[in-house]
Amino acid sequence: MDTDNIRQLLDRYYDGQTNEREEQELKDYFLQDDVPPQWATDQQLFRQLYGANMPAVDGLEQRLSRQIDGWNRVEKTTSRRSRTVGLRWMAGIAASLLLLFTIGLLVDRQQKQAQYAVQQDTFDDPRDAYAETQKALMMFSKSINKGLNKVENVTQE
Repeated sequence: MDTDNIRQLLDRYYDGQTNEREEQELKDYFLQDDVPPQWATDQQLFRQLYGANMPAVDGLEQRLSRQIDGWNRVEKTTSRRSRTVGLRWMAGIAASLLLLFTIGLLVDRQQKQAQYAVQQDTFDDPRDAYAETQKALMMFSKSINKGLNKVENVTQE
């Protein structure tokens, strides 16, 4: 093969425009031992790509198999974790909705009691009014704490 023909084939090869016959010509040429020094790097490339005397690495298949098995284990544990995280999010949202619903019921109940209290006479003694207010606030506080405890129990699971 002449130098110009090799140069043209190599240019077309590196541009990805060669057909199988032309690639075979390049392979045959560069796998020979008598290649001029100007084509030494191309010869090394073709020998690496198409050389038949490639030494096999000892234990490569076993190492790859172990690595793939390890990736599968990681993938399975990751999918389990994502499911439990999703369930925790759902439980948290459900607990939040329950808390909001409870607060809504308490507010509605308080409003009804307030309307009823407006219809009744107010307290004449300020101490009685203060005691009644403390009682109502304690009842509200207990309800809030009960809801918060349920939310904490759900998030800890």
